[in-house]
Amino acid sequence: MFNFPPSREHDAEARRERLLKAAAAVFAKDGFEKASVRAICLKAKANIASVKYYFGNKEGLYREVFLSCCGQGSDKDVPPSLTKGTAPEETLRGWVHHLLSHVLIKRAANPVKSQIMAHEMHQPTPLLNEFVKLVVRPFHDELKRIIAAVLGSATTEEDCALFGHHIIGLCLHYDHCRAFIDRLGPPVPKTEAEVAHLAENIADFVLGALASRRAAAAAKPAKSKPASRTKKQS
Repeated sequence: MFNFPPSREHDAEARRERLLKAAAAVFAKDGFEKASVRAICLKAKANIASVKYYFGNKEGLYREVFLSCCGQGSDKDVPPSLTKGTAPEETLRGWVHHLLSHVLIKRAANPVKSQIMAHEMHQPTPLLNEFVKLVVRPFHDELKRIIAAVLGSATTEEDCALFGHHIIGLCLHYDHCRAFIDRLGPPVPKTEAEVAHLAENIADFVLGALASRRAAAAAKPAKSKPASRTKKQS
């Protein structure tokens, strides 16, 4: 175990931030399991005891990095929600554009965040449950509400959840399969204007599918109630 000489740094917050920055880089490169506290402290030029002092342990440090990095701005950068006076179809278009812009423009500009999230998807830690509860589920629940509004009465909660996964999958495909798409063409959008064009294309596809589902449900004959039996009079 290595130890740096006692630090003369009086700004404890600066030392803490240095540890967080170093940890983000190491977790992005190696993932939680392979990342070592030794490597993080060496990069931050801090004593190993500093991790315990500020964060409790490696898990506490990872939690701080993950929620700060992957959850940052989530309270401000939110997708559209259902509002009076706006058709749910238009809200869904805005939702698709928001997600595509976040994935292809904003997240691409933060490779550390993308790499940490990729490790978490490949090897989930217990922290993922908290992240889903705090960040992901509220967005997904709102998406289901939008889909339900588009479908009207011709829907179930399970259908809305499945359609929500389909929509998210269509958008994430352009990030996860970027290398293939760039070679097959047209290439993955790199500007907001290109993202807006792709978002309209995906939204048209999704809304067409939802309209088809709604029409099919409306065409089904209503189930007739079984005739009630009357007791024979003696």
